[in-house]
Amino acid sequence: MNVAIYLRVSSEQQAERQLSIPAQREALQQHALHNGWGIIEEYVDEARSAKSDDRDDFQRMIADARKLRAPFQAILVHKFDRFSRSRADHVIYKALLKKLGIIVISATEHTEPDTPHGMLMEGMLEVISEFYNVNLKHETLKGMRENAEQGFHCGGRAPFGYRLARTGSKVNYVLGPEDEVNIIKQLFSMAADGMGGKKIARILNEQGVPAGRKWLPSTILAILSNEAYIGYRVWNKKRETGGRNRPQSEWIVSEDSHPAIISKKLWNAVQSELQLRKLKV
Repeated sequence: MNVAIYLRVSSEQQAERQLSIPAQREALQQHALHNGWGIIEEYVDEARSAKSDDRDDFQRMIADARKLRAPFQAILVHKFDRFSRSRADHVIYKALLKKLGIIVISATEHTEPDTPHGMLMEGMLEVISEFYNVNLKHETLKGMRENAEQGFHCGGRAPFGYRLARTGSKVNYVLGPEDEVNIIKQLFSMAADGMGGKKIARILNEQGVPAGRKWLPSTILAILSNEAYIGYRVWNKKRETGGRNRPQSEWIVSEDSHPAIISKKLWNAVQSELQLRKLKV
């Protein structure tokens, strides 16, 4: 039997030896050799989620399977959760492949897909995998919320003017280079004097500070709207999709979580100017 092997590892699993791409490849090659199968194609998605739409090689594999004469009769994976952790994707894609005469085989989870017992076992494994994925996401968000409530960093880059610093197991902002801190102070002062994002960007670009940086009005406005500069840590502000803000009641706000660069008085003056400019548009 000719088989294709599919390998996947997510970004958070890259360091795990048993889930690495080379480890999966070696296990699948040994399994195919033991069963006398020929591997004729390999599909690899590195640092990818289990969502089928996010995986280029997964989609290429499905497209190859749908060709008039599919080059393989089975897809071999290390575990069924490498194929997908979504029960819906399992049902949809495995049903499609079954119509094409192609089965999905796990090298480590032995089932008999053509028997009722085998179908039941596969279904149970898929449900367990999806539960693990959903529960992991829930626990991760729970940990991030607790972290945010304590005023610590929850991922991403530090804003301009700050750097990330670790204390024990926690990460927080510390003041960056003095020239960056002074640029932030200058930027807010200009905004409080009534200057808009375009004018501030033009002045900073003419000054050439810092060297090699090109300021855009959108960048200026993003900085002027970032509560981090008054020492506030705000988490859960942006929606996962669409880029719009969540209702303010859903934000997790921690005051005085790190050194402020500007005063709250200056911050309030700038926010008032921004609101006035919006009303004039």
